[in-house]
Amino acid sequence: MLIQVDLKSHIGCVRDKNEDMVLVAGELFRDADWQVDLELTEKVRLAAVVADGMGGHRSGEVASEMAAASFRDFVVSMPPAFPATLLKELIRGWAEQMHQELLRKGASSALFSGMGTTFCGLLFYESTVLAINIGDSRLYRYRDSVLKQISIDHSLRQLTGDITLPSNQIYNSLGACESVYVDIRDLTGQLFQGDRFLICSDGLSDMVSDEQIEQLLEHNAPAATLFDAARTAGGKDNISLVLITIKKD
Repeated sequence: MLIQVDLKSHIGCVRDKNEDMVLVAGELFRDADWQVDLELTEKVRLAAVVADGMGGHRSGEVASEMAAASFRDFVVSMPPAFPATLLKELIRGWAEQMHQELLRKGASSALFSGMGTTFCGLLFYESTVLAINIGDSRLYRYRDSVLKQISIDHSLRQLTGDITLPSNQIYNSLGACESVYVDIRDLTGQLFQGDRFLICSDGLSDMVSDEQIEQLLEHNAPAATLFDAARTAGGKDNISLVLITIKKD
């Protein structure tokens, strides 16, 4: 499988620091742009993840970097030829360990108290493709001129259906909640040439509607164009996104 990766991470227009962290192909990105074509063979492992740190003065950027770096190491250490069912359990085990590590870090100093992070993206593990989500960062698929959200927001608005609630009130995260769980969806065999997957923090999805994103992708917009749309709309939060295009399935 040949994929094209196009990513951008930016502080936005209002915040005084970028608490997002992006992980792609073993590299960590913050306040960065990167584009690359990658060939994924049956033996290649690749994670593409956006982690949106929470806590403001409580060091959300520390939480997102810890989670992204830990998952990078986890992907490298995974045993070969694991079936998808067991792979899911490994990921759930990693999430619980990461959650506990962030809780311990938070308890170690007032500087880190209450920090946490969302975690959303794709894992290409040999011939398996999994969608992973904790929190309200999003994974979309754009196919045949239709945008579809693959992830489910772990937000109180989504849970209750009360649209008057702030969209960023979440009940599931790494580190900032009492417990954690991972939504994992097996996409193996469901990726086709021309598909585009968008992984983003809510700095994009809160500023740019799904309808606008769909229209932009209809015109083959790159990550920079989506970012510009969020910044033009006010850029009230950090803006991080990864666009993955399936060039050859």
